Amino acid sequence: NVPSGCKCLSGFSGAVLAIQATPFHTSTCAPVACPSHSTGTDVATGCSCDAGYSGSITASSTSPFYTGSCDAVACPKNAKGVDVPSGCTCKDGFIGSVTASTAAPFYTTS
Repeated sequence: NVPSGCKCLSGFSGAVLAIQATPFHTSTCAPVACPSHSTGTDVATGCSCDAGYSGSITASSTSPFYTGSCDAVACPKNAKGVDVPSGCTCKDGFIGSVTASTAAPFYTTS
């Protein structure tokens, strides 16, 4: 019922307004892009955190039209660096590599 106030679905921004001509409403609802460090078509159809990031994104009906975040994962034990997406190297006395992953713990080691 447009006169009493329709709104966009979760994951969409914009508005639904009543007008006097058929179809008696106009809509500017548009899907919201996936936020930083996540990948997907848009929030409404789903976003996944990028490799090396942990968290989740859920569609919401209030601005910014999603909840959650994708946060960089710290370098694992015996590795040094800012975080996994920035790159981790082995501490002195250790050999191997750290590679970002989309599955927990969001990195692999070798």
